[in-house]
Amino acid sequence: MKRRLTALVSVLLILSMVLCSCGTKETPGTTTTTPNSPATSATQTADEEKVLTIGTYMAMVTLVPWKTTSDGDGYVIRQVYQTLLDMNAQSEFTGNLAESWSCSEDGKTWTFNLRKDCYWQRGNELFGDELVPVTAHDVKYSYDYYMVAENGSVRYTDLIGTIESIEVPDDYTIVFHTKDIDVLFEYRMYQSYIICEKMIEAGWDFENHPLGSGPYKFVEHVTDTHVILERNEDFYVRPNLDKVVFKIITDKSVSAIALQNQEIDISLSILSTEVANIAKCDFLELRSSGTGSYRWVGFNCGWSFFQDAELRKALRMAIDWDGAIKALFANDAGINLAVRAYSCIPYERPGGDTDDSAKNVTPAFSLDAAQARLDELGWVKGSDGIRAKDGQKLSFVLQVGNNDSARERLAVIIASTFQSIGVDCTAQTAEWGTHTDDIKNGNVQMYILGGYSSLDGGLRMMKTNPTTCSPNCNYSNPEIDAKLDTAWVTTDYDKRSDILRECAAMFAEDAAHLGGYFEYTQMGVNKRVTDFAYASVYQPLCGPTRNVGVE
Repeated sequence: MKRRLTALVSVLLILSMVLCSCGTKETPGTTTTTPNSPATSATQTADEEKVLTIGTYMAMVTLVPWKTTSDGDGYVIRQVYQTLLDMNAQSEFTGNLAESWSCSEDGKTWTFNLRKDCYWQRGNELFGDELVPVTAHDVKYSYDYYMVAENGSVRYTDLIGTIESIEVPDDYTIVFHTKDIDVLFEYRMYQSYIICEKMIEAGWDFENHPLGSGPYKFVEHVTDTHVILERNEDFYVRPNLDKVVFKIITDKSVSAIALQNQEIDISLSILSTEVANIAKCDFLELRSSGTGSYRWVGFNCGWSFFQDAELRKALRMAIDWDGAIKALFANDAGINLAVRAYSCIPYERPGGDTDDSAKNVTPAFSLDAAQARLDELGWVKGSDGIRAKDGQKLSFVLQVGNNDSARERLAVIIASTFQSIGVDCTAQTAEWGTHTDDIKNGNVQMYILGGYSSLDGGLRMMKTNPTTCSPNCNYSNPEIDAKLDTAWVTTDYDKRSDILRECAAMFAEDAAHLGGYFEYTQMGVNKRVTDFAYASVYQPLCGPTRNVGVE
């Protein structure tokens, strides 16, 4: 088996070198797509359709716009629906459905002036051929709908805790009155997608037929295979692309080969083992995410063993995070793909641990110290070499999703390390949707997850959440909760950052997480892709600030 695997890897590596060394394109029309794949190639000639083909490793969890928390869903939903605001590469807010906006001096009244040239997508059973404008009434209806708990919006808690009332002075003006100052109010306007009452009244199938007012219209979704979008001719900026195809390629190494073979134009995440190959290709570029994305191993702090913070801290000492990160992300191109995380806020965000406060409360790696501490806590090795206390073995499962090979390898490293000191840890891979549901419902003991690196990530990560176990999995610290509440009404950036930094250090000291890293994802992009300086497909591909195309 080892010989066969080695041979296969060798063939793939040789193929990679051949593909990059030639630097020429396939003959148009020749692809290696499967029978169920969309019949498109990333090598159209000038007189063919302009098709952007994106390789995504994330399958679609849901396309219902108010239920999604996955980036993979967002890649598609952001193209179909509009939000009031967008965000650029510098985390500055820009207009989308809103043309302009302002806030009152007391920080509690926000007024948004809408564009008058946005329309609901036509050519469907709901709107037919009628050109129906998107109005402030639609915006109000959307937020009112999301603030009803029974409707299941993932933004319910944030919105109901912030918005006092909403009024519509005219068809293109909407005013939000907030309960208090909310320094992330614009961010909330960036997160919530706009729908209309007619959709809900008609019982529209949002899951299988997404319908919005964005630059691209939904065509089809074949589960675990692809999503196809097409140009919305009624959008106020004519999109440069005829079609956008998201190919779901869960194996990132296969995605890298597809990129080099020019079967896709963009691969959203390049493995460290493939970075050097991509860097050598004269028709490809590597684009960094710019902001570290948090990846962590978490404890279910509500599970019987892990309610003990001292046990969590002892286990944390056993993991050589620096060594693990090097093993996972070393590459011949010398690109820094990940750095150690001592707490949960990326270094580029407000409150990022620039003064080592979280690092200072994190015990240094030492297998000997970890074992000694476990002995002190009463977890001692039995005749079978497994640690036990009061008749219970220190045995648990570390669950990881199946959409990231680096995380799966990390699970093996951690499980092997624990086993070496008498902790019976088993690494177990689960289908991604099952994995996220298990975390949400608290049906895990230890888990690996990533995300929550946005502007409100620290709030969502560290604050007690009574409605779901995700992402902090039954962790709660009332003192941190109170400090976070203060942070979100502190308009002074530096003061707010200090509060967040203090919370992050407390979170690290509580050992809610075994540890983690910030990953600087490298995207592989064909140079034929235009107007893509901001290398993100989580933002609309067409709008007032850019219009992505292909040459």
